[in-house]
Amino acid sequence: KKYDIGKPLLFAMAPLSLSSEFGYAVAVVGASYLANIYGAIKVVTARKKYDIKYPTLYSTGTTKNDEMYNCAQRAHQNTLEGLPVVNLMMLSSATVYPRAAALFGFTWVVGRFLYIRGYTEGGPEGRRIGGIVSHLGDFPLLITTFCAAWHLLRA
Repeated sequence: KKYDIGKPLLFAMAPLSLSSEFGYAVAVVGASYLANIYGAIKVVTARKKYDIKYPTLYSTGTTKNDEMYNCAQRAHQNTLEGLPVVNLMMLSSATVYPRAAALFGFTWVVGRFLYIRGYTEGGPEGRRIGGIVSHLGDFPLLITTFCAAWHLLRA
């Protein structure tokens, strides 16, 4: 078939209707941003406390203060690395499983708060509990994302 480049292609697409419960997942997106802000505040606080000047991202020093500043920076950066994909998996999953997706997303957010607090206050060892809780949210979201895709493709 030839298509006229001047005319848009139209694809037959079944409408996607969202349950009002999808709103729970949208609320968790907002909560994830609060975790981001919490991490940013921890970095700014550590930057002032340990006298790390802008635009230094990570300290290259070897003192305990340098390590603790880097822990705060890393806790925030690690959260930023996962935030987009976790939110995307949660919203994708929520098209089919809104409550479960929101619950898993919220679990990830709680884990992020614990991770940031633990890492910034206890160093590398302090991040473990938050990391575990975060993975209790993001691993199930990976599974529900594929399940939602399967469900939508079969609809």
